[in-house]
Amino acid sequence: MKRILLIFRMRLVLSFLFLFLVFHGHSQQILNTAPLHQHDEKCAATFIEQKQTESMGIYGSQEYFETWMQGELKKLKEAPQLRTAQDDIRTIPVVIHVIHDGTAVGDGANIPRSQIEAQIRSLNEDFRRTNPDAGDTPAEFQGVAADSRIEFVLAQEDPDGLPTTGINRVQGPAESYAPQDASLISSLALWPPEEYLNIWVVRLSAPNIGYASFPISDLPGLNFPPTTRELDGVTVDYRYFGEGGNALGTARGRTLTHEVGHFLGLRHIWGDPPGGTNGCDVDDFVADTPNQQRANTSCTTAEIFTCDSRDMIQNYMDYTPDRCMNLFTQGQVERMWVVLANSPRRVSLVNNRATTPPADLPSFSLVIRRLIQPSNFICETPLNPQIEVQNVGETTITSVRVEVRVNGGATYRQTVSTNLPTGDRATLTFNPVDLNESSDNTFELEIIEINAQDADVNASTNLVSSEPILQDGLPLPYTYSPGDFESTWTVRNDDSGFTWESRVLNISGVSQEVVFIRSFEYERIGAQDFFISPPIDLSNTPSAQMTFDLAYAPYPQEGLEDRLWIAVSTDCGNTFDLFNAPYRKEGVELQTTDPDQNEFVPNSEDQFRKEILNLSAYEGEPNVRIAFVSLNGYGNNIYVKNISITSTEEFEYNLRLNRLLSPGPVIDGSQENQVLEVSNIGNLPISSFILSRQVNNGGVQSFIAQGEAVPAGETAQINLPASNFGNGTNRLNLEISRPNFDQNEGNTSRLTRFIVQSPDTVRAPWRKDFNQGPLAPWVVINPENNLGTWRFFSLSTGNGPERVMELSSMVEGNSYWLASPKFDLSRTGAASVFFDKAHSHQGGNARFRVLVTNDGGTTYNEVLSQVGAEIASIESSGGVNPNSPEDWRREFVDLSAFAGSGNDNVRVAFVVDQATSTTAPVYVDNMELFFTNTPEPVIPEQGTSVMYPNPAVDVFSIGFNFDEFEDVNIQILNLSGMVLHDVDYPNTLNQTYTFSTQMFSKGVFIVKIRSQSITDTKRLLIQ
Repeated sequence: MKRILLIFRMRLVLSFLFLFLVFHGHSQQILNTAPLHQHDEKCAATFIEQKQTESMGIYGSQEYFETWMQGELKKLKEAPQLRTAQDDIRTIPVVIHVIHDGTAVGDGANIPRSQIEAQIRSLNEDFRRTNPDAGDTPAEFQGVAADSRIEFVLAQEDPDGLPTTGINRVQGPAESYAPQDASLISSLALWPPEEYLNIWVVRLSAPNIGYASFPISDLPGLNFPPTTRELDGVTVDYRYFGEGGNALGTARGRTLTHEVGHFLGLRHIWGDPPGGTNGCDVDDFVADTPNQQRANTSCTTAEIFTCDSRDMIQNYMDYTPDRCMNLFTQGQVERMWVVLANSPRRVSLVNNRATTPPADLPSFSLVIRRLIQPSNFICETPLNPQIEVQNVGETTITSVRVEVRVNGGATYRQTVSTNLPTGDRATLTFNPVDLNESSDNTFELEIIEINAQDADVNASTNLVSSEPILQDGLPLPYTYSPGDFESTWTVRNDDSGFTWESRVLNISGVSQEVVFIRSFEYERIGAQDFFISPPIDLSNTPSAQMTFDLAYAPYPQEGLEDRLWIAVSTDCGNTFDLFNAPYRKEGVELQTTDPDQNEFVPNSEDQFRKEILNLSAYEGEPNVRIAFVSLNGYGNNIYVKNISITSTEEFEYNLRLNRLLSPGPVIDGSQENQVLEVSNIGNLPISSFILSRQVNNGGVQSFIAQGEAVPAGETAQINLPASNFGNGTNRLNLEISRPNFDQNEGNTSRLTRFIVQSPDTVRAPWRKDFNQGPLAPWVVINPENNLGTWRFFSLSTGNGPERVMELSSMVEGNSYWLASPKFDLSRTGAASVFFDKAHSHQGGNARFRVLVTNDGGTTYNEVLSQVGAEIASIESSGGVNPNSPEDWRREFVDLSAFAGSGNDNVRVAFVVDQATSTTAPVYVDNMELFFTNTPEPVIPEQGTSVMYPNPAVDVFSIGFNFDEFEDVNIQILNLSGMVLHDVDYPNTLNQTYTFSTQMFSKGVFIVKIRSQSITDTKRLLIQ
């Protein structure tokens, strides 16, 4: 059995030799690399700035930008003519991309127009300092509060030169989004950021409510890849956007004010100090904003001083609630002026064409927006050509005539009727065409007439073409072979940069063909490159499976993280749904070997991991294509080999969570670790997985494990930091998922255990008869399900109230614990426990055990085990009568192994397991701990003492049996009255004190015993 160790690293992940790292709440990251930044803040601007720096290098860094900014501010202050120009109003056109999940307008994220208009109004009020609460600015800040002379309007002209409302509603594929999804959000909707302030309104995953891209400088040397253009804009959660509608009642639209401040070059007012840094020493690079130690998150009329001056909690760039914010300073305004006057993609926003309605449109103008089919992928012929068109002229389009050409010849001309007003789009479908099945094709469609008049639009917008290929389907089973890269699979490289390619490598001494993408040199972050399979017919294949071997060594810099997705098309490859791709890996989930700061080239099979994609979700689909999609992160190369597609699911990663080995079900809270046992029940080695746990209703804590592989069929132990339990009964939920980061369904294993934390102690020795009072500080627990367990059972003896503990109604697969408080055995070298038990064996293999812990419950040791008939106290199987003393049996357990120095934290538990619903009840009573390990001790009558043997030869003993603890004095005198022994024995209950006769001469002695309840004199003869 392999043992898995775990290192606790807050906010990261777990490790499994397992090496374990841990993170909380929202994130899922793994391994020895750091996860994506966990956004504890409501504004994710620092995260976006970090990504900008990573993608652009020094040119996107804070240092570079601030050097440029300070230079431009100096120019502004030194040139009066520049300051005069700042009096002009700067109007910025805004497009609101409302990303919803299909709800009606006004429902959820599909916010109503009134909410959008309210947001634009409040944004303008805040930037022009006409906000109704401007008078709430404290007097000492009134002198620096400023009107930015920046205004915002909903765009009136769209990128095509058409009139627009400035509101673009788009149905997205997800219910919520994170900052990491910024590139995917922009792929749904993006207008040219050189002309429009793009604002995406979405449902953001907690705790984020908004983020923005920062501007960049126009200093020489900006030769960075144009990646961040696609991300340039502001994203706000719809619940914090504007007022009214679907906004929260506390929202006043100032989340957008804050984020647009970032968009125009402002930083958080406290400067975003890195961890461990004194915030008073970190600047926001604005002279008239006071230093702050940290963000303020509450609105108060009291003055707050976190540094040497009063905090400006009213500033829009703090984190105070909307009702508290009310100003920008003159210094902040000047920064925004510099950005709008100089920064790429900001300077072109001001007062551009989109701020006013478009000029006169041409009378007739129809453009083809896209060719729907035939695309380059087709799976059948004949087919009906389809195009999407848009009317960009003044006249309503009523008819369109096209010419269709296949393989260089005019196939036909056709006129279709439509009713297309200005700005509207439509899909036009035409008569079917036949394409060659055995060779490549060329297809062209050209608009030649509009409303029965010659089309005089630009040829680039009225002619579309494709090169459709009718490719043979892939027979199953399929194994990738050398040469398939060129002849069978297809590469889609939209940016004409680096893309998928094949090469031969020596891997573990064997020449093998691999398919890879050169991300190490690929600077265009976010670029998507597709490696697409031939069509696959899954019409009658319910459980197809694709496997491949993956190798990836990440570049050791946070943020330069590549992503590999596998997307599936069911329309012959014309569209791939990336948001719902069944395989999506990045960062540590993608990693298969150690990070490498050099270009990664694998040379060993150990650097590869087998990946599995089950295709059962696509059963019944006749035209499936599978695409390996690289989303470039400028990290390191990704390698794929041994691609195989089978008609059945041959491989499986599956790790079962068997049991919680430590701590036990009853603890004192001192435990430092948890130990789990897992089994690999799949058919492949597993070297990584995700483990999540939750205590009671607290937050979910997730771990990621990676280390030495557990072979199929074997077990391993997981050692992770202890959970934080409270006193009383706790519920611990455990879950193992994604073995080897596999993303297929059906391999999640869950385990729930109930644990009692009780630090209570009892003075030793002790006895427990359960007759009176509550059970506490003794505890009972059913660890598996917290069902009914041990309970009081009242006897009918006629001698007053008498109770025992009963266990009945047992459930198979459960255990039932009755545990003592903690007690101290460090002052005795021997100990034992006696108890009465009653049970009749009526079949089965129920087990009764006595377990002992001396480490607070971290581990329990078995000191007694009885199975089946061994538990019985009577020979009859007819059932015991707990009211009959003859049906009880006295049991003895030696605890001396847990006595002596260091054993001051001992607990004993009485446990029944392996029972079924037919197991007869078990009764226990009269538990008593002795500081001896004699199976048949001499026990005096209650409230008395006994001395034995007498006469004595080698030793003699004096035993006691009190109802409560008493302090005892023992004197031993000779017949002359000389006191030879006079010792107090405090806290005496049932102890037996033993004396050596070598302390005395032979003869007769007088023994005097005194306590609170007895005064006794005995004669002792030593021979």
